[in-house]
Amino acid sequence: MVVLFAGVYLSIPLFRIHHQNIELAKGQQEDLTILVRQHDLLNQVLAVKLHARDSTKNEFRDDEIAQKFDAMNGMLHTQEETLIASRLWREWSYARYQLALSKDQTSPDICDKPIALLLELMQESARHHHDNLAQNIGIAFDFFDGNLPAVMQNLTSLNVALSGSGAADLNAQSKAQQQLNEGIPRMRVAIRELQSLNEIVPDESTNLWSGIFRSPPAASSTQITETLNIEPLLTGLMVQQDFLNQLQDKRATAAEHSQVSEQLRTLTLENLNITQRLVGRGMVLIQQRTSDQLNTLHDRYREVIWTLLIVAFLIAYMLYGFYLGTLMSLDALMRGTNAFCAGQRDIRIVLKSRDELQQLATNFNAIAQEAERVVQTTEEQHQTRERDLRTLVDALGNKNEELYAVNQRVQEELNLARSVQLAILPQVFPNDATWSAHACMHPARELGGDFYDCFPLPDGRYGVLVADVSGKGVGAAFFMAVSRTVLLDSALTVRTPAQVLALANNLLCSRNPMDLFVTACYALYDPRDGTLVYASAGHHAPFIRRTDGEVEALTTSMDMALGVLTDMQYSEHKACLSLGDTLLMFTDGVTEAFSHQEIAYGEPRLVQWFSNSPAQGDAKVIVDSLVQDVALFVAGAEASDDLTCLVVCRKSACQQDLEPVA
Repeated sequence: MVVLFAGVYLSIPLFRIHHQNIELAKGQQEDLTILVRQHDLLNQVLAVKLHARDSTKNEFRDDEIAQKFDAMNGMLHTQEETLIASRLWREWSYARYQLALSKDQTSPDICDKPIALLLELMQESARHHHDNLAQNIGIAFDFFDGNLPAVMQNLTSLNVALSGSGAADLNAQSKAQQQLNEGIPRMRVAIRELQSLNEIVPDESTNLWSGIFRSPPAASSTQITETLNIEPLLTGLMVQQDFLNQLQDKRATAAEHSQVSEQLRTLTLENLNITQRLVGRGMVLIQQRTSDQLNTLHDRYREVIWTLLIVAFLIAYMLYGFYLGTLMSLDALMRGTNAFCAGQRDIRIVLKSRDELQQLATNFNAIAQEAERVVQTTEEQHQTRERDLRTLVDALGNKNEELYAVNQRVQEELNLARSVQLAILPQVFPNDATWSAHACMHPARELGGDFYDCFPLPDGRYGVLVADVSGKGVGAAFFMAVSRTVLLDSALTVRTPAQVLALANNLLCSRNPMDLFVTACYALYDPRDGTLVYASAGHHAPFIRRTDGEVEALTTSMDMALGVLTDMQYSEHKACLSLGDTLLMFTDGVTEAFSHQEIAYGEPRLVQWFSNSPAQGDAKVIVDSLVQDVALFVAGAEASDDLTCLVVCRKSACQQDLEPVA
């Protein structure tokens, strides 16, 4: 069945090609029908023009022409053809009205516009259908839709012109004959091409339409050539030219002119009849060839179907025989393989046939035997490895217990070190009626490298400090302890912040075996008047929030960090905290706190928070608010650096009044 369905599926393109060829042949028949109806309508209109001055012969036959026009109009395809047909009907209606109104007084030229539009419609139809036609049909369309209709029009015009006697009629006669003479070479070429097609032997491997003008078995090529013989028409046209030359001879008498004119009129009518018969025979011949080709296509279509049915029957018969011959062998193979897959590794298949299936059973038996051996070997190896793995697991369990005990000791020591580190930092801060201070440090790991300090000086001022040691972990924590001690000793030894940083830098450079460095911002704050003198060693600039909520960054110099180079000089700057102002000093652990989306907290967010922070003059509330805002932003993400900040608030006058008297 699969092979049968595959054959049908593969035959679909062949059926589609045959169907397309049949539809093309039907389309050609329809196009030829349009051509026949257009020629029939042209003959009627030319007859009306020919007998326009003779009321006894001019019978309009309105109903017949209208029916032919409707039949032709119903088969048009393009909008351009419809528009031309609409103009044609209007012009014909007007010409018919004039002919009926004036009868034999009407000029035959009133029919020229309908004839010209009808020829234009025939040319438009030929252009539309030309691409869908075979080469020989296309040549026939060009000949019967272009050359011969033009000959019929010119012959009619010449005959009508011969019925007049004026100079205008002579000019019309010359013009019509000149157009006939110009068309003779084209007609000779077209008829020679049509006759040459009769001699082409059709090739079955080419397009099915290649033999459209070939002679059927009942007719010979000579008969077809005689059917399409155009020589009588060409001879009549040449004789017609001789008569017209005699008419234009001024030496001839009036009687001679009259005799030649009558002979010429008779000759034009005879040539017109020859042309009409040639068109009629050509149409019949083309329709006969198209009908024969369509019948041939139907015959080939049936041949293809019968061939496919026979091939399908033979394939089905062969498959049925093959099935009966191998059914038992396949059943034995299936039962054997199912048993092997179910776990019976000792199963073997025995077949009595002497074909490929027997060889397949032999190969299966060899594979089953080898598989049984491999399985046994694998089970033995698995048992050995399981014993080895159990031994390794027991040893690893003992090592894990030892590592866990070591880790617990290390963790306890780190926790103790963390407690010691936090203990060396100030935990109690000044908070009186005029000002308050507070600070915090949250290490990213067990131990941190940031530190802060806030200590009184003998002159009544306070030293405030925020610093950040490069690196993290144990090494940074030890260097932090050393750095804080050095900075505190320096602050108690010298007076100005610049001197403190310079002295501490030299001391740290001599006690820095790990090549670490410290960024620091040290300031002297006078709570009596709010003055602030500060210096920075590569640290972030502090922020001041004014009473109106505006936040400004203090001016700092880009001085070198501590512990890098000796004998460095540091710049001092001054600022003033007015009543209600707040000072914020921080490390990069605040601005470089990252969320789960790898977005930094950033300085703009810090400025916005500081501008909107509580303004009641309590430094601890502000520090707790900053830590909470950063925690909400990172939302549990792992800290990338230590977070340290220090806040100094100078209370406003009303806040001082609200402070309880000590």
